Amino acid sequence: MTAVLVARRGGATLEQTLLGLAEQSRPPDRLLIVDATDDEAATRALADARPTMFVSAAHGASFGDDIARAVEALPDPETTSSPYGGVEEWLWLLRHDTAPDPRALERLLGAVEVAPSVAVAGPKQMDAAAPTVIIEFGETLTRTGASAALAERELDQGQHDRTSDVLAIGEAGMLVRRSVFTAVGGFDPALPSVDAALDLCVRIRLAGHRVVGVPLARVFVAEGTAEFARAHVPRRIVHRWRRAAQLHRRLVYAPAVAVPLHWLSLVPLAVLRSFGHLLAKQPTRVAGEIAAAVVVAFSGARVPAARRRLARARVAGITGDALAPLRMPPAEVRRRRAIARDARIGRAEDVAPPRPDFLPGGALVVALLAGVSAVAFSPLLGAASLLGGATAPLAPDPAALWAGMLATADAPADPFAFVLALLGVLTPWQPSLALGVLWVAAMPLAGLGAWWLAAGLVRRRGPAAAAALLWGVAPALLVPLIAGRPAAVIALIALPWLLAAAHRAPRSWSATAAAGLLTVIVGGSAPSLVPALLVAWLAWMAINPRRAGRLLTLIVPLGAVAAPLVVAQLWRGSPLALLADPGIVAAPGEPAPTGLLLGWPDLALAIGPLQSILPQDAPPLLVAIVLGALLAPLPLLALLGLALPRGGRAVLPLAIGALGLVSAVLASGVSLTTLDGRAVPLDVAPALGLYWLGLLVGVAVALDGLRRAGAVPGLIATIAGVAAVAPLLAAPLTGLAEVRAAEVRTLPAIVAASAADDPRQATLVLTPAGDGLGARLELGAGRTLAESRTVRTTGPAAEDAREVAELAANLAAASGRDAAPALAELDVRFVLLAPALAPVGEDGAAVPTAPLADPAAVSAALDATDALVPVGDTDAGRLWRVTATDDDRSRPPGIPATAPAVLLGQLGILALTLLLAIPTGRRPRRARPDEGSIDDPATTFAEGDDD
Repeated sequence: MTAVLVARRGGATLEQTLLGLAEQSRPPDRLLIVDATDDEAATRALADARPTMFVSAAHGASFGDDIARAVEALPDPETTSSPYGGVEEWLWLLRHDTAPDPRALERLLGAVEVAPSVAVAGPKQMDAAAPTVIIEFGETLTRTGASAALAERELDQGQHDRTSDVLAIGEAGMLVRRSVFTAVGGFDPALPSVDAALDLCVRIRLAGHRVVGVPLARVFVAEGTAEFARAHVPRRIVHRWRRAAQLHRRLVYAPAVAVPLHWLSLVPLAVLRSFGHLLAKQPTRVAGEIAAAVVVAFSGARVPAARRRLARARVAGITGDALAPLRMPPAEVRRRRAIARDARIGRAEDVAPPRPDFLPGGALVVALLAGVSAVAFSPLLGAASLLGGATAPLAPDPAALWAGMLATADAPADPFAFVLALLGVLTPWQPSLALGVLWVAAMPLAGLGAWWLAAGLVRRRGPAAAAALLWGVAPALLVPLIAGRPAAVIALIALPWLLAAAHRAPRSWSATAAAGLLTVIVGGSAPSLVPALLVAWLAWMAINPRRAGRLLTLIVPLGAVAAPLVVAQLWRGSPLALLADPGIVAAPGEPAPTGLLLGWPDLALAIGPLQSILPQDAPPLLVAIVLGALLAPLPLLALLGLALPRGGRAVLPLAIGALGLVSAVLASGVSLTTLDGRAVPLDVAPALGLYWLGLLVGVAVALDGLRRAGAVPGLIATIAGVAAVAPLLAAPLTGLAEVRAAEVRTLPAIVAASAADDPRQATLVLTPAGDGLGARLELGAGRTLAESRTVRTTGPAAEDAREVAELAANLAAASGRDAAPALAELDVRFVLLAPALAPVGEDGAAVPTAPLADPAAVSAALDATDALVPVGDTDAGRLWRVTATDDDRSRPPGIPATAPAVLLGQLGILALTLLLAIPTGRRPRRARPDEGSIDDPATTFAEGDDD
């Protein structure tokens, strides 16, 4: 009997193993030590054990290689007689982390002495840190070839003491007959990390021998098989090893005719399983799945060598009676999976914070916001499209939405194009209809998101409902709704959902993926908010360092869709242009310092209604004071929350709110685009929305800490906040809102009818503005949101832009030049003179305009142009048709050949993220505040009982 000890590392575990060997009631006849420690102290400790033989090995060699080296160093077996017909020499395989029980070897030998057909016996492997817990006792295979432990991480209560024959046992403490070990070829070198003992036992069983477990023999294991191969190995690496071992064994055990089919299915099956891992919320296994398939598929001669090793001593088939009864049945596999799933759900329930019920408070608030929105925006109900401000038809058809995501020769697509495509597919028969639906549903959707965000931090229903109501009527949301700024509206609707998902991201892969998709929506709709989101993202990773790798993936979807735009802007040398507002260029209301502090993107919308209520000639300062008084309870409550018990919950929301305020202040002084010759500042509404949202969540935390005492302050703050924004809700009904219902076109009907035959035809739109004349080309039926590009609006004047300006100047003033060639070159079919209001001075008197800005003079000049035929007045202005025709007219920039491939890659990343975000399992049941907690006294007796 030879004990073979393989040592990889020294320390206390090696000392315990050597001590256990020295205390054996039946000591081994020989002790062979394989030193692979590369540590002088460990080598001295091994030498002090006085081994019979001492072999040095490379530190990185596998356990199987070390055992093979030890067997080669042993002297040839002695020739003896045996009833079994072979040499009675046994090898006891130990590792440096395997401390045997004093009677372990005695009981192992006792089991094999009475059973000559047994070639392998294994002890019960116990946890060295918890000696009453079974780490492993016996291994088997499922019907699909996956390895499984018969007993794993179980409290030892004698439940497995009747176990005898098993398919395989672990390598730690294995007792194996030397002649059989040599006959089957030893351990497979292609399995250096896991499943090597399983494969060895399978081959020994196929050679006609038995493998048994000896429950009374125990060894105490400090490391698992994978940890022995590599210290501190991550779980994803262990999964890759196990999957590679399973695929290798599949090719080795399969019949010869089936090997090519198995080989061809390796990579496709890995791809399919990767989708399954995403659905199971295990994305860290995807790379290992693919890598395992590729490594096994191109492993060279390893599979043929293993097949020859298997055939060397095999006397039974893989599917025969030697293995089939010992495999794990499918019912047991399903039972174990159900137990594991319930355990995961139980662990999630233990860490999930209590959440208040959505009913009735949250549902009532959402219903109230829906009713108010339906009344306030009733003029927009059923609108085919919206116009005014930065709104425009979304796209004429779904194909245009697809084209909006494709890069053109002169400009890559904005991330906002993907957001618009997502919005448009909600009503594919008429994409622009979705924008009108969104306008009416904005308030309840925003309120629902705010409730979901606040409910993750508070335990009571009232505070969450108050935050939802105040966010649904937040000035940062209502002002873009009235001013017609769809990008800001979409960003503010998605913002609370993003923060709620990011809050859960460290605990859930599904939430991480959802936060990544929502980052695309928020960052694509409001690029000026991306720096603030990046700061919050880095801070969140610093707060959760153990989940930093998971949170790092949150930025991947936005990076994928924004990469072409980032490259284009950096190549052009204008990185700051990445922050430009997407969509149609329209000047937002001018932000005032007081308005920024109060969370109002455009304070003028509040001053007008309040001045009509206050005494006549009330100064704007008084109006701001009144508005500030109405909103003052909110910051006061939020700051009070910091001093209350569990007030630390308010620190993060208030920090995010402060980040939003700083972003708004910085954005208010930046202009990246121009309109009619004037600089257009960035829209501060998204940043102020972040500021307002953080403040409201802080208020909810404060009210939750005050408990019943917060009912009156919360009611006062809510009523005052709603009263401050009430005049904004009347703007759509009184006609003061810029946004309005319109047809799915921005040009006259005759132009839209002509565009049905040629959607790429151009219309020159002239707009008198101040002392100048604005000129732009609109294609087809007019401008759409899907075709907008920030590269065009933020870049220097291109050659065609100068041509448009020159053409407009020649048409607006009699110059004697023939305009027909220029019209043909730009493919202009119509010229539209849009209406413009004459500018007025401070006293209300009209200000004289320059000749180019006088609509009458421009109209007369157009009438005198030979290349134009007057059509007449339309709903969009006065129209002229171009008489000249030319088949060689130029066309807009085409689509690069690589654009579809880039788009497919971007959509692929978004699809994989969506697959990961979809919840597929049962959600853990969250505790509710009214259910009590483990610290509450038990209600053993009902109230009124005598005893």
